[in-house]
Amino acid sequence: MANKLQQALDLCNKNEFDKALPLLEETIKENPQNSEAWRVLAQVHWYHQGQPDKAYDELIEALRCEPKNIWALVLMGNLLTKEKNDVEHAKQYYDKVLEYHPDNAIALNNIGATYMERQDFEGALPFMEKAMSIDETYANSYYGLGLCYYKLGRTEEAFETCHKGALKSSDRPENPAVREELVKLYVTVAKDYIDKTNYINVWKGIKDELESVDHVDIRIVEDKNLNVHAKLEYAPLHAAKEHVIRYNPEKDFVEHLFIHEMMHLKMGQQATKTNRAKAIVSSESTRATFKKRYLSFMQKKHSHIPPQELDKVMDGLADGLGLQLMNCPLDLFVEHKIFTDYPVARPIQLLSLFHMEQDNINAVKQAASNGFFPKEIVYANKVMNIVTSMHFKDMYGINLIGQYLPTKQELEHAKDLYEEFKAYMDSYKAGDEYEMLEYFVQSFNMENLVEIIDERQVTAGMKADLSMKGDLKDLSEDALPKDEADAANAQFAKNHQDGADPAETMMMSMYMLGAMEYFDTLEPQDVHRIAIEIAMVGVTGINPKKEYTIKSIPDKVFGGYQLLAYYYVSWARAIPEKLEHLGLPFSKAYESAMKMYNEKHDRQ
Repeated sequence: MANKLQQALDLCNKNEFDKALPLLEETIKENPQNSEAWRVLAQVHWYHQGQPDKAYDELIEALRCEPKNIWALVLMGNLLTKEKNDVEHAKQYYDKVLEYHPDNAIALNNIGATYMERQDFEGALPFMEKAMSIDETYANSYYGLGLCYYKLGRTEEAFETCHKGALKSSDRPENPAVREELVKLYVTVAKDYIDKTNYINVWKGIKDELESVDHVDIRIVEDKNLNVHAKLEYAPLHAAKEHVIRYNPEKDFVEHLFIHEMMHLKMGQQATKTNRAKAIVSSESTRATFKKRYLSFMQKKHSHIPPQELDKVMDGLADGLGLQLMNCPLDLFVEHKIFTDYPVARPIQLLSLFHMEQDNINAVKQAASNGFFPKEIVYANKVMNIVTSMHFKDMYGINLIGQYLPTKQELEHAKDLYEEFKAYMDSYKAGDEYEMLEYFVQSFNMENLVEIIDERQVTAGMKADLSMKGDLKDLSEDALPKDEADAANAQFAKNHQDGADPAETMMMSMYMLGAMEYFDTLEPQDVHRIAIEIAMVGVTGINPKKEYTIKSIPDKVFGGYQLLAYYYVSWARAIPEKLEHLGLPFSKAYESAMKMYNEKHDRQ
């Protein structure tokens, strides 16, 4: 008999309900007191054969045989709610579950879900709260409770619940997609949270606090022409009498990066006070060493670039490496400080960092596939981004590390660097971030490529702008896009199928046609120079909703899509053998543009 019931359950798990029915009926015939057989039979008749009345009678039998059968009680409550619209009597069965089985999180969560289906979020709350208190790893309860709070307008509690759930919950085989839904809710709640929060008051409070530390004024400058979200000009490194924070008020979620600059300033003040502040600078020696190490590679890889132009490319690459080597370790401390000291900023920090992660993942994949830059630099860039992703996971419970497709070596290197950061955080004192900076540089064997000096040694002739500029990871990347840009950005971020969006394909083909006409006016070496310059921009990712300028095409502001079009066409003309390595899904648009170009110029 027990074997027949188990066979029936196995068949139900395989969705073979017609085969399970006779086994259930035989089990009940042999033992009419088998409560569980009655319960499973009722579930099959209701859920899979659409016979709620028959199921109701069978549940009566199941509970007659065993009044404390938890799943029969839950199923009866659900049936009365959904089929009979008898919430009053359904509640009596649900109350019995609480009475007989107060520690069964799954059952309590299921009851709460039934209330939520009826939009009765108040009714669902006690069941969801109880379920979560029983099992802190059950993602369904976090999702349900977070949604209840959100629907009831209790945004702060909703955010905290989603945050806790992202950190503590685990995937379950019975509902593997629930964590993905939890993250979606997490982001939705965060957006609503920031809409209701006045972050101006937050950063003004920080500003007042910092001005009282070194008695140096902080001048806030709005600059709509600023290409980045915000940047800090730290007085000691600029021989200035005041600190200056410039920010573009038209950028999305600029408040997070603005607070980010404040934290850089706060840490700079503390390090300066203890005489432990340092800076990465670029000198003739470091530039010469950089060129000696990588010039041969760059000459071979980019043989079409004139020597003078290649020097500029090398200088830009050296500066970019210095920025990231400085930026990655310091930003770990900065974001940690925001997270721990200013909990009110967590929703906007989450959204901003989440978007940066998407950009970083795309940029790392592109840099790894196109082979345009030295492997050592590509490796260091990837490892440092993985370190940043590890920190994001620890703060907000969202694991994107696997999307970087790390090798075992890259992952182990990143773990070592991140463990070093955590060790410093256990006993942090002002200026420790610069010791960790030196550890980063040494771990990549790049001590000769950058110079780390005492802050007091920085002179006007040095590249002081490489230090203390806040988020030096290209803050010009927008944070989460506006609603109207969500679809386009999501498609691009996921490297969508070539030609999948006809409207976008047509738009790109028109931009490409314009690029072709423009390049017709230039010499081949000029087109090659433009191709390389845009590739340099592409290393950090090109956001379709952002504006860009490039030196090789002065007095022109590009939209993100237009720059992508110029990117594709310039490589198609100057370096066609490497075009497929760009990873840009615009071959269909290019074919369409070429057809229009040839027709216009009477070419076959």
